Amino acid sequence: MKESMKKYFGWGATVVVVGALTLLIFFCIYKFDTLLGAISRLISILMPVILGIGIAYVLSPAYNWLRGKLRRLFHKTLRWRGHRSLYCADILAMMGTFLGAGALIVGLLALLIPQIITSVTNFASALPTNLMQVAQTLQTLLASNPELEQNAMSLYAQAVNYVEEWIQTSFAPSMQEALSYVSIGLMSTVTLVKNLFIGIIVAIYLMAGKERFLRQLTRCTYAALGARWGNIVMDYARYAHQMFSGFIGGKLIDSFIIFLICCVVLPIMNMPYAMLVSVIIGVTNIIPFFGPFIGAIPSFVIILIDDPIKSIYFLIYVLVLQQFDGNILGPKILGNSTGLSSFWVLFSILLFGGLFGFFGMLIGVPVFAILYRILTDIISRLLAHKHLPVATAEYAGIDHIDEQTGQPVRRVRMRTDGTGDDAEDGEDDSGEGEE
Repeated sequence: MKESMKKYFGWGATVVVVGALTLLIFFCIYKFDTLLGAISRLISILMPVILGIGIAYVLSPAYNWLRGKLRRLFHKTLRWRGHRSLYCADILAMMGTFLGAGALIVGLLALLIPQIITSVTNFASALPTNLMQVAQTLQTLLASNPELEQNAMSLYAQAVNYVEEWIQTSFAPSMQEALSYVSIGLMSTVTLVKNLFIGIIVAIYLMAGKERFLRQLTRCTYAALGARWGNIVMDYARYAHQMFSGFIGGKLIDSFIIFLICCVVLPIMNMPYAMLVSVIIGVTNIIPFFGPFIGAIPSFVIILIDDPIKSIYFLIYVLVLQQFDGNILGPKILGNSTGLSSFWVLFSILLFGGLFGFFGMLIGVPVFAILYRILTDIISRLLAHKHLPVATAEYAGIDHIDEQTGQPVRRVRMRTDGTGDDAEDGEDDSGEGEE
């Protein structure tokens, strides 16, 4: 009687769980706008905490390094031990980290913003004159071919008319609308400053007590999931931390070096609007794969309007710079940090960029690398549980798997002399490797 009651109770619990999941899926599909609004509202409320977590995560490496140096310094020179040494090192490291980060940001803004404003102002004021010079250059270059000159000037006139029409019908009204919402912009600025200020306070608390928070989070994880699944979650958490810190941190360093190279080389080449172009190239270089193209196109157009000949030199320079970054600088800094092939890098950028825009293109590669690792581990465990080969190379040239032994059977092709030969002997499976 008790066994039958347990069985019926299990069936009932299964029905309840399946029904609840069905209702949840139905709600997510047909009330997606409501769900998205609730998520947006929750993110807006927790934005200071989210900013604080992001700030603490970015500054933690510098804080850990400085704190370790100060602890060793106090121990060797002042002979401080115990709680006093740790407390003083933590406070000084916290102050040094935030003061250093603030000084770096303020210094970069003070250096870049005036030059960017000057470049944009000069570009806008010189735009009509430069457009006329481009037209004259086209006429001079194509003077020997009147028919080609006529077609080129017609296309150029259409492009100029399109730009002027866009400025009059789209850009100018949008600027007027933006000016009419200055009060809303000010309120948004005040909200951003408030969130950033609270986020810095949250980051200080998180960095000061991160060891305790990590212990508490680990304790809750094992309490909820047990030893087996807790170990799996902790392993993936360490892998995610390694992936994000390695890839995003390395990409930021790589892009900053590219920005510095442009700041030095472009003025030497006497390129117009050198600082503006350097900022565009440095910022867009953060995006994997598409970044160089995204940054090169507007920069080329800006230089083309000012000096068509220099725009050609700029394209050659960008090509050389990206070859240096892709083959020398990038591999030195990043290495093969994601373990993804070029196809999956492209796929992840397109997918997450389409879903979340610029931010999605930035985090898409490490997020997809984590999902790829999880899926690979699941497939490997399923194959091992079914006593099937786990390594990807084992499935090259396979015809079928023997049901008795669980071993792959290769396809056999006939040679010209009538003897058989394994199909995989002529195939290259070195591109996959073992997973």
